[in-house]
Amino acid sequence: MVNFVIAQIFGTIALIVLIISFQKNEKKKLLKYQMFSSLLYAIQYAFLGPEAYTGCLMNLTSMIRNFIFKRYENKRPPLYLLIIIVALMITLSLISFEGLISLLPMLAMVLYSIAVWNGNLKIVRIADIISCLLYIIYNIVVQAYAGLVATIIEMLGAMVSLYKFNIKKVE
Repeated sequence: MVNFVIAQIFGTIALIVLIISFQKNEKKKLLKYQMFSSLLYAIQYAFLGPEAYTGCLMNLTSMIRNFIFKRYENKRPPLYLLIIIVALMITLSLISFEGLISLLPMLAMVLYSIAVWNGNLKIVRIADIISCLLYIIYNIVVQAYAGLVATIIEMLGAMVSLYKFNIKKVE
């Protein structure tokens, strides 16, 4: 019970940091806040126990991915870096495997990593929505309630962006 409460506290702080990150107008500051938010979410998942360890490891890996990818602001990172990151995600997912539920955060992070590497914002938005759906299921199962709220907010934001920049534009 204590670990559950501690997990929810870390998740809530992570959600607050994530919301603050969206208020930043500089990409570097935004990424720093989001990396810190990912670290806090990783801690949240760690406190939720073995079933949530994959979520923890995927958040830590996403921090590494973001750090590497931000170095290539105006161009696509080399393919070998994407392959290394995806291989790391798959490996860590297999190490922390606790049943089929463990595959959801790995699939979400791999899909999103490929989309971000690709760079097409429409593909990034669609991948983000799909990734969020996978994380919503995962967060419910592992009882990461603050993460669930954050994922729903993120998904709604991606849906609004997809509509605003890709669907409405076509009409």
